Amino acid sequence: MTHLDWKVLNSEYLLQNEWIAVRADTCEMGNGRLIDPYFIVESRSYVNVVPVTPEGEVLLLRIYRHGLGKTLLETPGGLIDAGESAFASAQRELLEETGHTCAAMQPIGSGAPDPARFDCHAYYFLATGVVETAVPDWDEHEEMELLKLPIAEVKQMLFAGEIVDSVQQSALFFALHALGELSG
Repeated sequence: MTHLDWKVLNSEYLLQNEWIAVRADTCEMGNGRLIDPYFIVESRSYVNVVPVTPEGEVLLLRIYRHGLGKTLLETPGGLIDAGESAFASAQRELLEETGHTCAAMQPIGSGAPDPARFDCHAYYFLATGVVETAVPDWDEHEEMELLKLPIAEVKQMLFAGEIVDSVQQSALFFALHALGELSG
């Protein structure tokens, strides 16, 4: 079997702050070829929660994303804090971003959002029996609109390409599967 793993010969940080780090690696491929530089973005892993109310509505957020310069539809979620489990982060993000808590929460999947350039993972959760218990507690960089949409409408929007973030798409596909909303 061919050896495909790369060997990192040198790393240099070009940017580091509380949110992100960018590093330039000098790498040797399995075949001996050098790649210099190869850029990696380091980020904390994060969670995405698909919250479903007892009435069968999904909570989604409308939020501006500057990378695309557009307002997008997303599930609640965010970065996992140091020392925090993905599960605890999912519960925290659900409450902070929506003001809702849930009767039950289960992990439904995970993935690596862009393993060619990013070193993080996304963890997906399904929250059921979601009810409003507080006022959302957004940080100073968040401005959102909370929507409650029927599962069928969210499914239609997903397949119509109205939800464009691939991480959000993954979370929703895992949730629809867990809810029995995807036919085999």
